[in-house]
Amino acid sequence: MDEHVHLIYKLTRKYPREELYGVISQIRRSSLSVILNYIEGFARKKRAVQLNFLEISYGSLKESKYLLHFLLIEKYLDKEN
Repeated sequence: MDEHVHLIYKLTRKYPREELYGVISQIRRSSLSVILNYIEGFARKKRAVQLNFLEISYGSLKESKYLLHFLLIEKYLDKEN
């Protein structure tokens, strides 16, 4: 998960400035949310609360996955990246 967010930040540094507050911001927030919610969930004592944070983390992972697909289709990414 940590590698994922660092890769997203590295890839998005090259994107056009007009996307800074659009898709760049969104994919950075969603990828960072994956690891942050996982960590916060791990730190909680109650199992139900832990599972809730893990579910949020998973949702952010799916969001991030879609955004990567979107960026590929829009040609901001290539398959090599």
